[in-house]
Amino acid sequence: ARQTTSQKGKTVMTLTLTDRDLELLDVLTLRVRLLTLRQVTELWWPNGENQRCARRRLECLEAAKLIEIHRVNAHPLLPVKSPLFAWQPGDTEPDCEQLAERCRERWNKPAVPMTVCVASSLAANLLGSTAYGVPHRDHRNHDLRLASVYAAYRLQRPQLAALWVGEHGLPKAGHRIKDPDAFLRSKDGRVVRVIESAGRYSEPQVQSFHDHCEANSLSYELW
Repeated sequence: ARQTTSQKGKTVMTLTLTDRDLELLDVLTLRVRLLTLRQVTELWWPNGENQRCARRRLECLEAAKLIEIHRVNAHPLLPVKSPLFAWQPGDTEPDCEQLAERCRERWNKPAVPMTVCVASSLAANLLGSTAYGVPHRDHRNHDLRLASVYAAYRLQRPQLAALWVGEHGLPKAGHRIKDPDAFLRSKDGRVVRVIESAGRYSEPQVQSFHDHCEANSLSYELW
């Protein structure tokens, strides 16, 4: 439900948040940095509604200063079929040179416009996150890839998706330590798996990420 009132000549909007609204805000602050309009529709309006329904509700949340809607140019979303590489303690080390080549060669199409939504600073502060605002242009493909993986987890492996916590919802690991993009954490705090969006990682970046996970006995998926 939405109401508008007037105070000293100013229009003030109050919005009653639904469970779906709260879940969306939780995802944008504590799971991933952004979602496309299509992903929002697929996750929360799956019963045949078109994107207009999702767009109208997002506009209400934006008017309430809880999210921002942006039109950005980015590489077309890559399909989510299987990770580039998956590893767990005891497995053979990856061929980092080959993985880096696979990371780079998949970004081979021109950018296209797409509508995305992100948390506002107000929502991030309320939910204890550092994630708000549209990511810098250099990070958008990386963050969109992670969002695609998260959306696939929610649709195909919802029990694991419920364990997903993004790096911006946790304290930093330490100075100059690369925090993995997301953790799957059990209720007792145990890390089940680490999820990393590889973007255009170079060979040293792949090696550094693997070394960090190996040193901390972290199973991971590199997407």
